[in-house]
Amino acid sequence: MTATQGATNQSGGRPDRITIQPAGAGDLELRAYSAADALGTALRESAEFAALAQADRDLATDEAAQAAIDAFQRRQDDLRIELTFRTLTDEHRAELERLQTAMYETPAVARYLAAQAALADLCRQAAAIVSSEIGIDFAANCGSSGCCG
Repeated sequence: MTATQGATNQSGGRPDRITIQPAGAGDLELRAYSAADALGTALRESAEFAALAQADRDLATDEAAQAAIDAFQRRQDDLRIELTFRTLTDEHRAELERLQTAMYETPAVARYLAAQAALADLCRQAAAIVSSEIGIDFAANCGSSGCCG
């Protein structure tokens, strides 16, 4: 396989796109890789992707959201053994549910989850179109458990 890198992104770090093509690929394979590259570009340029990126930045800097996430994760970690062996008391379960609800109701977390769901929906729609075109379940056959599956 060969990889070509595009220009670096605005932060000057990693390239903003990498194109992978297998060595010795024929015309049909190159067309498939080109189409996949175009799909990736379209997804990256979508309003859904932009909304998720913004929600991620907002979430990272929102003190209330971070406090709610930390509180839930700390308590979840404290109860890891009980969760693993399914020995959680009703009191502990209620406490975790309360902390989780508080976390989800934090505006920045709610916006992030909504943006994540919208991008996942767009990816599922794209996968459905690909599946229809190729006549098989695209997501299942690419081993995806992420946004396409």
